[in-house]
Amino acid sequence: MRTEFSAVPFHDPGKAEDNLARLEERLAPSLLVPLAALLAESPDPDGALNLLERYSLIAPPDVRRDLAQHPTALTYLVAIFGYSGFLAETFLAEPALAVEFARDRNFTQLKSTEDLMQDYARFSTTSPDVWLAAQLARFKQRNYLRIVLKDVLGLSTLAETTQALSALANVILANALAYCDQELVKRYGQPQYRDAEGRIARSGFSIVSLGKLGGDELNYSSDVDLLFLYSHDGETAGGNEPDSVVANKEYFVRLAHALTRTLTQSTPAGPVFRLDLRLRPEGSQGDLTISLHSALEYYERRARDWELQMLLKARHSAGDAALTRAFLRGVEPRVYSSPANFAAVESVLVARERTSRKLRESERDAMDVKRHRGGIRDIEFLTQCLQRLHGGRDPWVRSGGTLHALRKLNDKRLLSDRDYAALATAYEFLRKVEHRIQLDRGQQTHRLPAGIAALDRLARRAGVEPGPRPSPGTVLVHRLRRTFARVDAIHGRVIHPGAASPPRHGPDGPDSFELTPPESLAGRPHSYAATLRFLNSQAPDLAEVVKRVDLPERAQPHVARFFAALAESPERFASARRQIAAVRQAMEALSASHYLAGLLVRHPEDVAALEPAPTTLPDPVEQRALPLSGSLAPAGAPPGFPSFPWITENGLGVGGKMAALRREYRQGILALGAQDCCRLDSVFDSFNRWSQLAARAVSSALLIAGEALEITAGPSGGSGRLAVLALGRLGVGEFDLASDADLVFVITSPVSPDDLTLWTRVAEKTIEVLSSYTSDGTVFAVDTRLRPRGQEGELVVTSDALARYLAEASEPWEALAYLKAWPVAGDLELGYQLAARVISTLFARFAAHPHLEAELHGMRRRLETEIMVPPSDTKTAPGGYYDVDFAVSYLRLRHCLLLPSGLNLPQQIEALRSAGHLADGDAGTLTAGAEFLRSLDHAIRLVTGRPARGLPEHVGHAEAVAALARRWGLVEEGATLAARLREVQQQVREVYRRLLGAE
Repeated sequence: MRTEFSAVPFHDPGKAEDNLARLEERLAPSLLVPLAALLAESPDPDGALNLLERYSLIAPPDVRRDLAQHPTALTYLVAIFGYSGFLAETFLAEPALAVEFARDRNFTQLKSTEDLMQDYARFSTTSPDVWLAAQLARFKQRNYLRIVLKDVLGLSTLAETTQALSALANVILANALAYCDQELVKRYGQPQYRDAEGRIARSGFSIVSLGKLGGDELNYSSDVDLLFLYSHDGETAGGNEPDSVVANKEYFVRLAHALTRTLTQSTPAGPVFRLDLRLRPEGSQGDLTISLHSALEYYERRARDWELQMLLKARHSAGDAALTRAFLRGVEPRVYSSPANFAAVESVLVARERTSRKLRESERDAMDVKRHRGGIRDIEFLTQCLQRLHGGRDPWVRSGGTLHALRKLNDKRLLSDRDYAALATAYEFLRKVEHRIQLDRGQQTHRLPAGIAALDRLARRAGVEPGPRPSPGTVLVHRLRRTFARVDAIHGRVIHPGAASPPRHGPDGPDSFELTPPESLAGRPHSYAATLRFLNSQAPDLAEVVKRVDLPERAQPHVARFFAALAESPERFASARRQIAAVRQAMEALSASHYLAGLLVRHPEDVAALEPAPTTLPDPVEQRALPLSGSLAPAGAPPGFPSFPWITENGLGVGGKMAALRREYRQGILALGAQDCCRLDSVFDSFNRWSQLAARAVSSALLIAGEALEITAGPSGGSGRLAVLALGRLGVGEFDLASDADLVFVITSPVSPDDLTLWTRVAEKTIEVLSSYTSDGTVFAVDTRLRPRGQEGELVVTSDALARYLAEASEPWEALAYLKAWPVAGDLELGYQLAARVISTLFARFAAHPHLEAELHGMRRRLETEIMVPPSDTKTAPGGYYDVDFAVSYLRLRHCLLLPSGLNLPQQIEALRSAGHLADGDAGTLTAGAEFLRSLDHAIRLVTGRPARGLPEHVGHAEAVAALARRWGLVEEGATLAARLREVQQQVREVYRRLLGAE
């Protein structure tokens, strides 16, 4: 077996060696080193390797070649193959899908319902299928892969995972409903009724979700509990066929049957969903759909107590939203009308005991994380009981989701801090185990596997660290028993406060796998009010910090979760008390940024990165009067961005250094983001700091790659000289949160084939170090498509080949990209020589180009029209930042203006003005526009953690962005961001049109 794989804990080394031997024949050699690292982290390296070997047999040669160009695809494959044999079949059926995912920059982002609706519209166009059920099932499977990858790679929380699954279900239901309704309308015409004024109107139909989907907490293999409603009786308008007029009720019953048949029939990708319609009025004996009037009458007069309990999670999923709202308003008084005693609870306990009897009959075979006493169902029942008991008096506690409802109950002090912490932690843990069970084979089961090997695999998938003794499966079972006992004790005490608490089951296993905090922190806070009480008693100095910050209400839950996370470790909490200035900075970040808040909550130990203020490196471009000609390396330019100091340490190993790089970069963006949330004098000064952090990351990744491949990545390596040129935002020192790094790897000419292969492996490994997903996350995405001939070209290009391509075959859009060339890693002396050669080549090719203005403007128009660009897009919309970029780059090309590398756009504008190529007024407009547009984009990224696609629609995000804009002085008091943005866009577009002669 190759040495790279010696550290992988294979269960069957002989079979693994055979698989690896076959893989070596089919995969690019550059993939073997990252494969070894991925398998070492996989919870099932044997299964993952076996499936990957099958994949290599099925995948066409061009797909296998693409894997080497997009190593992130290998990460996706190994992750799915190690967690889910069920979803692995999707990759095996569509081998190119992994590469397609790796090419998608937005693949791992959390998608809204609107995003998913657009995705389905594109999918149904590009992958049509006459069989609707098959098309919906394939769409679901593709999106399940995306959701699962974010889950198992640690890029999403439980709440984000279940919300994503629920949003996907809603989109599928909406599209299935639209299609089935359209087909029925062709036959029968629209279902109609006469309103109060005698006008003919369409009768509405809605899908109301209950259960897990109703609470936005869908599992990977949940049944989907639905209730079908229609608004009015009447009859249809009639179709093209004789006798096609039917009663509305018949129409909607047919529609419900068509929906049910579409969603449940078997397809090559399996059924879309398993539907459960038994929660409708009268259960299985009732009509498949019911009118609003009849439904309200049923729940008012005849519904049993458990049926009312099920309506706690009712919400709208698809169809007529107004109809669903009318239904929910009508049933709410009945649902929450229980008297202030435990009568409402008793009906739930009866169902619970029935379940327990069934459970005891099968408990000999397996442990059930849902139905076991103290399991998921008990937590959900307890939460619903408290909501029914208190929801009538206090509507605040009404919530479909269990975790959200627990938090609200705690906020109102209806659940103690200690009980809330125990229940929330138990629920997240049990749901994670449940998800890992269901992911394996795609089955609706909640039971632990019986076999020892399968139980160990499940434990590793659930995050139990492997060890010699006890086995991971044993540790998992012990932890489950302790969790069940803790929940069962709370259940008995809360539901029957006057009765003796049930005896707690002692832990069966070692105490080492679960932290038991000291008594002083046992009641750690999980609501804002509780946080203040906790801090007042435990840490008055921290309480004073919190009180001094003007926290908006939307940020208060972030503060509560941050201190709860700190309090999980006594040492960490004590350390925070010694870092008051850092905690104060953290409060500013928590108040301003949803994204930074998430980082701090997940990594509370990173608060140390906020004190002292982040140090800055030497400015890569001195802020002074700039020369108009000469070398591209500015006088006094640093010899390169130093790598992080631990890069040269021995003992860390390549894996340890990759993890350290991710932590270092995460702490860096946290520190820079918090600093910007507090104050932003100039967004371009801030971008300078972000760009330095990114450049250090690239430089460090290059050294890690060299170490991994035992190659010296430097000018004295004995095998050529390599320079890494940054283009795009990093090339002009405007790198930002969530930016991609556009990189080009260039080696000196001439070069032997062996040297080119050697440095290609270095480049591939550098990209992997920066962009692959691991348990520590990622650094940032790397885009190498700007190299000559894009994805079809060599990853590492020789200096002569680059110059020849730019001189003979480059397009105007490539000239705009390469004007930004800035050396950030490798041999910096070579890099500056290359940048000078590149730009002189561009000037020779395009300065006298007769149609330069028309071609650039045509390209700009395509950017505006070929993709769906909202008017508030700060970059692509007319008058956006691209207008500034195009105008400045055009003037530089026309006038052959040679400038030092790394200058941002305002500095380039000033150089053009000083040289007489740009009027003072136009320069002022472009500079002010660039400052505003980049600042607004930066605010959106800080708040959301994602690139801006226009002003945010989410209310909380919009408020946070507006607050940052006011703090930074982007808008005057009383003005709106949208109005100011339109004004800036108009001014920028006017200058752009004048400079390029565009109509």
